[in-house]
Amino acid sequence: MVITDLGMPHVDGRKVAATIKASVPETVVLLLTGWGRRLVAEGEVPAGVDEVLSKPPRLADLRAALAKHFNANRGS
Repeated sequence: MVITDLGMPHVDGRKVAATIKASVPETVVLLLTGWGRRLVAEGEVPAGVDEVLSKPPRLADLRAALAKHFNANRGS
């Protein structure tokens, strides 16, 4: 699993997600962003991103995302 931010110097989370998925497609990518709710509501979740969490992430939301993706991959 990779947790990345959307906006970073020199590279953004979209590029990080695309690069990771191109290299190891089964890697889960969580994206942190201040625009999380808007991205999800408008259907603008970047390609390669498995889940978007709004910043600042609530601990309960982060735990739920981790459990969701780790539990889903245990059977594979």
